[in-house]
Amino acid sequence: MSRYNDLDGYWALGQYVAFLDRIGECQLLLKLGDATVLPEGPGFAAAAKYYRGAVLRMMKTNAMPQAWFANGTMKVSIVATSTATCEIEIVSDLGRTYRSERTINVRPHDPVIERRRTGRYGPSNQKGR
Repeated sequence: MSRYNDLDGYWALGQYVAFLDRIGECQLLLKLGDATVLPEGPGFAAAAKYYRGAVLRMMKTNAMPQAWFANGTMKVSIVATSTATCEIEIVSDLGRTYRSERTINVRPHDPVIERRRTGRYGPSNQKGR
């Protein structure tokens, strides 16, 4: 959800919301286990792969074996005109589920009024540095 969460130089959440608006859907699901996205969108599989890697990097930093990660999802849901919920759910190898949800203000991506970032953040930086 952070402003450093880029996808092709623009805020990823704004792009997700714009995509959902365009196709008439209200929810985007990024499956971290196999790095797939429903419904499919431009560059979103790379984002799912990036987020999976981010989870695994955080686990490594905390001396947690990668085998403990069994599955995970990230869900972006439009709940009002400029409001979305972002939910992450991680499932351990023992079947325990860890979940966090936030509600945020977000506008659909509009390249006419937004500047493209050139930094190395989020899915645009596949190395995750």
